Amino acid sequence: MRSLEQLDRWIASRLKAWSSEAVGAPQSMDLLEIRREILQDIRDHIQPEGKGRNVFPYNMIQVDLAAADRAQQDLLEGAFEAKELEQTIADLLSEAGCLLPTAFSAAVSVTEDPAAALTEHPFHIHYSRVKATAKDGSSHARPPAKLTVLRGQADSSEYIIDSDRVNLGRLKEVVSAKDGLRRRNDLAFAEGETTVSREHAYLRYDSVSGKFRLYDAMSQHGTVVFREGRRFAVPKGPTRGFQLRSSDEIHLGDARLRFDSE
Repeated sequence: MRSLEQLDRWIASRLKAWSSEAVGAPQSMDLLEIRREILQDIRDHIQPEGKGRNVFPYNMIQVDLAAADRAQQDLLEGAFEAKELEQTIADLLSEAGCLLPTAFSAAVSVTEDPAAALTEHPFHIHYSRVKATAKDGSSHARPPAKLTVLRGQADSSEYIIDSDRVNLGRLKEVVSAKDGLRRRNDLAFAEGETTVSREHAYLRYDSVSGKFRLYDAMSQHGTVVFREGRRFAVPKGPTRGFQLRSSDEIHLGDARLRFDSE
């Protein structure tokens, strides 16, 4: 069984890893502090079971975050993602010597609440335990959505999203001498669009949240979302991604797309 001090050191190490991925926004330290407090709150709900073992008596966690305004709401939605939170909590419980509860899930919601956002702890965590069912009916059907090319030469000026994952990059097929065919891009930019990496980014639909998220596949020139005149850099790698909203403008290097969804 890990001591509280050991778990705090584990949380600190995870925060250090997150800080290395921060995109440099002024609010990044505030986001890290919120992450720390959420993990410490979850740590405090771990209970001793006896004989050196711990137990986590909940299988559903709902994290409600308060935002001071629409801009901060966008920032929080981009920084906190339910699947990543589930995995982080699972890692924390494993570190504490707990078995992951059956049918464990975590959800995140962000609401604009200026008064709550200015408090010392601008979030609330609901802990509950529910019986697992074969089908809980919580999934959402994928809504109609499309991508429109605004800048750059692509194989199509418009792409109708008809699957849960959409690959974005340069060339229709990415081939290497070692691996052969590595991936197919659903929306492919021309070979001359050199600021777009061959495996630049992808969209993934999450049926639980009912939202699309955008991920940067370790591209050379980065992926950026512009929303209502504000710029959001998409974190590199498959861990976090960025939650999209209809009318978001996606920049892949110098190429530009607009995402629209009902």
